[in-house]
Formats: sequence, C-alpha cells, structure tokens
Amino acid sequence: FLILILLLGIPFADEGHKIMLINSDASVEKYKVTQEEFRSAIAGPVIEVDLGEKKWKLSEVENLLYDEYPDLVYCIGTEAYLLANKYVRERNIVFSSILNWRRFSVAKKTYGVSNELNPEMQITLYRSMFPQIRKIGVLYSGKYNKHWFGAAQEAGKGMGVEIMGRALSKAKDTIPELTGLLPEIDALWLISDPLVISDKNTLMEIFNQCNAKKKPVLSYHDAFAEYGAVLIVSVDNPTMGRQAAAISREVLSGDPIKTKVQLPAGSHILLNLKKAKEYGLTYWGMALSMVNEMIE
Repeated sequence: FLILILLLGIPFADEGHKIMLINSDASVEKYKVTQEEFRSAIAGPVIEVDLGEKKWKLSEVENLLYDEYPDLVYCIGTEAYLLANKYVRERNIVFSSILNWRRFSVAKKTYGVSNELNPEMQITLYRSMFPQIRKIGVLYSGKYNKHWFGAAQEAGKGMGVEIMGRALSKAKDTIPELTGLLPEIDALWLISDPLVISDKNTLMEIFNQCNAKKKPVLSYHDAFAEYGAVLIVSVDNPTMGRQAAAISREVLSGDPIKTKVQLPAGSHILLNLKKAKEYGLTYWGMALSMVNEMIE
C-alpha cells in the first residue's frame, strides 16, 4: 500500500506508448478532477476526448479510436468505458468512476479502480463514529452485489456489527423489503446497486421511510446529504485519478497485474451532524478528526 501511495505521486514519462483519455463528461466536477490528476501523473502526451462536448459525435470518436489505435485507453465514467469496450476491447483499457462495474463485461486486457470502497474500512468507521449502531441493514441484488455483501458480513463479525441483508430480484421489491427490514436494524447502509436505487422516486421513498423511523442512512455519495444521509463515505476523486495513472504505468511496462480491478486508495468522509443530533445519535468525538466535511 505504501508503495502504491508513492507511485500515485510520481509522473511517468511516455516511453513511446500512445495513450488516449476518454471522459464521459468533463463538465462533471468529479470527472474533471479525476482527469486533471491523471494528466498530472503522466509526463508524456495524451489524446483527450470529452464526450460531453457537442463537437464529438459517436462516429468521430469511433474513427479516432481506430485511427490512433492507442496502446492504452483510460475511461472516466460509464459512457466512456462502454465506447472503448465496444470498439477496442482488445487493447489495454483502464477505467474508473463506474458504479457497479461488475454489470459490464471485462476483457482480458481491461483494468480499473472500483468505485466501491473496502467494506471493512467503512464498517470500522461506522462503528467508531456511532458506537451504538450494532445492526446495519443492507438492500442488495444478488446479481450485482452478492460477493460484496458476503465480504461485508464477514468484516462486520470481527467488529461486533451484524450486517443484515435483504436480497432483491426486482427493482419493485426495494420498498417492501425496506419496510420489513427497518424494525430489525439500527441503521441502513445504502449501497450502489441498480436494483435498489432504480429511480429518483424510489430513492426519495427510501429516505422518507428511514426518516419516519429515525433510522440513520449511511451511504456512498455526497449528493445524498440533501436527502438526509447521516454519514457518507465516498471515493476521493483526485486520488482515483493518480491511482489510475499508476495502474496504467504498470500495464504499459508489462508488469504482471495481480488485481485487475483495485479498491480505491482514498476516501472522503462527510458527516451530517445536524441529522445525527436530530435522531439522537451518540457519536464519538475523537472520530470527528477523520471527517473531511461536516454539516451542522
């Protein structure tokens, strides 16, 4: 891990390799920051494409990929990845900023940084911040997050936290399963899952039900703070860009890659202290030092 951290800050020279960066939409701040950090870690030239710019048509990007035929394509966001995977999946592809990357096929030469953080680290934070939370509920789809849920359950056992889950097979099961789960838990861990959060109305109903029962929501995206999430642990985007650059360096150098899709090396923690007090949650003061952003 220490070696990785050192590598993240080392720009590396272009050794004759052709690199293309495709951003799904650089007007999105987190995508923009990720791109900037990736570029700062690459000393050589990079062909950059922003799919958010109107000048780029699908056919033009397709032609550019074929004409340049880069040694490595770095994709930021789902749209960029799907494009590269469709037209040049035989080339080296590195991705980041994709929710539920397991939804998509991953070619032999595809690598990436997951948008989901280490569950053990998150449970440790939850346990440290709110000692009274011992039963955490999770709604998840077996298709996309079965493996993740199993890992979370195992991690929780070692910390005296019971992770209680309800597996969904259809998006319409979200609210009925939530209604049955809420009386059994101290908090809801809202994870990135396309079946659980299928649309905005479902998302709002999740928060409405949790708020009515005064059950804190622990989540993964800063945008959920406006809905009432109490604690949000999200990926640190600048670190993600540098991590993607480090992976690209390994790939282009021909070094063996042990883990094709890595967990993010950095995180950003937001605490909604106002909501925590509203719910009467007892929090450990010393844990506040870990918080990057606070709503009071």
